[in-house]
Amino acid sequence: MNRSRKCVFVSHCMLAQVVMAKGLVKHSPAIVKQVVQFCMDNDINIFQMPCPELLCAAGGLGRDVCGKGWYEKNGLRETSSLIAKEQVNLMVKLIRAGLNVLAIVGVEFSPACAPSYLNKGRCILKGKGIYIEELERELELQKLRVPFIGVNQRWTIKLKKQLSEILCQKILNQVTGTE
Repeated sequence: MNRSRKCVFVSHCMLAQVVMAKGLVKHSPAIVKQVVQFCMDNDINIFQMPCPELLCAAGGLGRDVCGKGWYEKNGLRETSSLIAKEQVNLMVKLIRAGLNVLAIVGVEFSPACAPSYLNKGRCILKGKGIYIEELERELELQKLRVPFIGVNQRWTIKLKKQLSEILCQKILNQVTGTE
């Protein structure tokens, strides 16, 4: 049997909900099952990225919920930049070795890992987390295009659709030689 050459990079809390800020885990006690199950069903390798909020000097386990502005002032940008460089360098190595990096899966509303939406207290606004911004910057420097998918456990149908679309597009690109 050949090894799968497909992979996704996921926010740390997808596989370890224990690292999330106090009070945030409401739908999955340990892992985000929809993401893991999709990857299992489609033979996709999962690369767990380090959690910038956990590693940031102002963060850590058992931290209170804080917004992007607070983290911006308290060192998350620097921590995120270091992690993003390491992760994008790993993606480059994987791609050079013939692997397919299908997507980066982040957590919506996170001040670090939100690809599309931020929680601003009483409202949700379009915006990106600090770590996602740093990943995008590093990907651009390396001239890599990797799509981002945002996970919100209430949007499971949307999540599965997005993952399926990316998987189908990558397969189509391989067949047509456009990748």
